[in-house]
This record gives sequence, C-alpha cells and structure tokens, in this order.
Amino acid sequence: MIPSFPTHIQQIESEQAAFCAWQRAQHRKVRLRWIANLWPIAAGLALGLITPRLYELVVKFEPWGLWLVFPFAVLACRPELHAFAQLVRNLPMVVLYAQFPVEGLIARLALRRRVTAGGVAGQVFYLHYLAGLQLVMVGGAVTRALLH
Repeated sequence: MIPSFPTHIQQIESEQAAFCAWQRAQHRKVRLRWIANLWPIAAGLALGLITPRLYELVVKFEPWGLWLVFPFAVLACRPELHAFAQLVRNLPMVVLYAQFPVEGLIARLALRRRVTAGGVAGQVFYLHYLAGLQLVMVGGAVTRALLH
C-alpha cells in the first residue's frame, strides 16, 4: 500500500524535527566543551580574587615566600626597572592581581596544544623559577653570601 501524501509529509517533518533536536544537542555539547576548556582562566581569576588574602599569608615568610608565590610582583618593584615614579608605585599591585589570570591564560594556551596538566604545571613552575633566579641575581643575595 502506498502511503498517502499527508502521511509522507508528516514523516518528513518529524524526521526534520528529530534532526534539528539532534543538531541543537550537538551545538550545546560543543559550547559546553568550549566553556569547560576555559577552566584554567577561571581558576586564575578565582586566585586573582583571593590574592590579597594569599599575600597576607605569604608575606609572613618574607622574602622567600613572596619570591616563590609572587615573583613577578617583587620584580616589578625593583629599582633596576628605571620606570616613572607613578608606574613604579602602581605596577607591583597590578602585577600582583594580574599574575594568576595571566598564568591561567598561559595554561589554557598550553592545554590547547595537547600538553598534559603536569606539563602545564611544569611550565608555570619554570616561569616562577626564572623569575626567582632573576630576583636572586638582581637582589645580590649570592654576592652577600659569597662575601661573608
């Protein structure tokens, strides 16, 4: 028996509605996956919001605590920068708040290249290591230790 014309149209419309629903679900999955991939930036922003509390905890172990956790803020207030007075006064605070979100962005970019979470942590640790090494060189800690 040949299906009647209206039944055939209803079947096509139901298949089209099912396809549209499937397509919406796929788009939703893609959007959620994209949002889920932004977790390093979100974590960096969250750490940026608690930076003042973290600074209060770390300042107790000065100078090494600051060198380990906030090396870029310590570098920003070094007199060797020879920057304008207004910039030198504000730059450490800007760097203090921006450090973790920037590190989250670096982690997000590294994860896009299929680097593991351990590899990303290694990259961020390496950045902190380089900043700490520069602080040791600029601060003269090695020279004072060798002279005594």
